[in-house]
Amino acid sequence: MKFKQLTRHVWAGYTYWPLPVMVWIVEDHDGLTLVDGGLPSMWYPMREALRTTFGGRPINRILLTHGHSDHIGMLYELTEEISVAIMAHEIEIPFLSGEKSYTTLREGSKNKDIKPFPKNKIEPLEMKGSYGGMIPYHTPGHSLGHVAFYHPEDRILLAGDLFTAIFGKLRRPIEKFTANMEESLQSGAIVNRLQPKLTACSHCGVVKEASLQYCKLVKDQTN
Repeated sequence: MKFKQLTRHVWAGYTYWPLPVMVWIVEDHDGLTLVDGGLPSMWYPMREALRTTFGGRPINRILLTHGHSDHIGMLYELTEEISVAIMAHEIEIPFLSGEKSYTTLREGSKNKDIKPFPKNKIEPLEMKGSYGGMIPYHTPGHSLGHVAFYHPEDRILLAGDLFTAIFGKLRRPIEKFTANMEESLQSGAIVNRLQPKLTACSHCGVVKEASLQYCKLVKDQTN
């Protein structure tokens, strides 16, 4: 896994699977926030980066954009070594705890059931709160409880699977893993509201000034 500093406070850790899979470390005055949990193979390089790149500073919270398997993989081992809660939208929590299945959300879905997390390791996000300098926004469609996180000081949106990015171009999320594409594209209007300078997608990279591309993306989808 490689690390790249995207803004003053936000770092990306990424690997290939074969598509790029990205997680984020956000630095704040009280420690570190991990956004998403990537793949199981990302834990050991993440642990080394916490020791070296981030000088042993503690992870104070784990935030999830959603709970698909490629967003939680290293959290099983991480939460065994580090006592920290996993935070997600309350709608997403039953899918993380095993009470509901992602496979039921859409006919033909390629999502797989995940190994459930104990309920005592999961907490609901306070959607009017702030975490490590970031504000959560409910952006349903890819999953029911999908959340994007905006860092207003750095003007970066951690968009999870709200979009993908191909060579710096904004693209819709991967269809076979998306519960409701129309709703997801509607949720993407958050870039018009927030006007982020950078939009970091979990798969395939970072888009500059995504709001300039969003209207074309929606238009192409409806044609």
